[in-house]
Amino acid sequence: MSKLLRRPMFRKGGQVMDGVMSLAEPRQKYQEAGPVKTLDEMIKDDPYLQKVYGLAKAGYGRDIQQEKSDVLANLLIRGGLAAVSGKGATGNVLRDLASAFQAPTDVALKEMAALKQDPAKMLTAKTAIEQLGAERIQTLKNQQKLLDAQKKAKILVGPQKSGESNEEYKKRVNQEAGNIIRESTYGVGERFKESQKQSDIEIIQKQFLLEKPEAKKYYDFQQKKEVIESKTGKPVQGYIDGTRSKGGKIDYSKKARNKPDGIYFDPKYDVYLQIENGKAIQIQNPLTSKNEGQSSTVPKVTTNKIVLNEPQMGEEFFKSRQGNPFLNLG
Repeated sequence: MSKLLRRPMFRKGGQVMDGVMSLAEPRQKYQEAGPVKTLDEMIKDDPYLQKVYGLAKAGYGRDIQQEKSDVLANLLIRGGLAAVSGKGATGNVLRDLASAFQAPTDVALKEMAALKQDPAKMLTAKTAIEQLGAERIQTLKNQQKLLDAQKKAKILVGPQKSGESNEEYKKRVNQEAGNIIRESTYGVGERFKESQKQSDIEIIQKQFLLEKPEAKKYYDFQQKKEVIESKTGKPVQGYIDGTRSKGGKIDYSKKARNKPDGIYFDPKYDVYLQIENGKAIQIQNPLTSKNEGQSSTVPKVTTNKIVLNEPQMGEEFFKSRQGNPFLNLG
């Protein structure tokens, strides 16, 4: 026994499924999958499976397995009765048993040969089940289409109105969902996109406390993220706003200190900034395809500290620059 227990298959250590246990199937974790239903329970709980079961049962014709069991039982009963009765007994046990079971066996073989299914019924049941399955798939697709339409409808109709009951709101949503399903895909897509866009702009307004035109600019900036990244070679990070002094200057240096490197946009002043190592550098609008040298409407100052002066366009502005040979006022 001691030698037997020293065999590799009995050694400790290693994975549980190693050795002879590698041939075993992994145990199903029923506590994670939940209670497993029997076939009878599944059929009972699903009207679709009830129909399939009824069709299969009708096509099969009858319970062949039960009839096979009945044939075997009848064989044993008939043969046993013949053996007990002692008809044709010769004193040889095997010979007497063979003689007793000969006639019952012939009957059993004929009964087994008669247990055949009706091919026409089987084919009809198969066709009916396939048709029922196709209808089931289409029903599930329609249900999913309705759910998608209801989600879009909620965006299109907006939130529930003050004083509106849940039933009234649900009715409005369902009516809009019906319109979405009936309309062409293109029309629904455009309406939904526009409604989604307005919803996103409103969220931006509330998030950054912007006016609607400013929120729209930032929304467009977000939508052009991939284009901006391809032109600048830098990741688009998002929103930034500067600190305005009493003199009207705008300073981005404080906000830039702790921000990740990348491209930022201030929709209030149409300023595009590139932040590197906590320093803000104003850049031209990456989406501008012409006037390559043109920068944002607010002039750039230093890379160390961004302080932006709002442009002066009055008469004094032009007089102060007359006679300067390095300025081209065009």
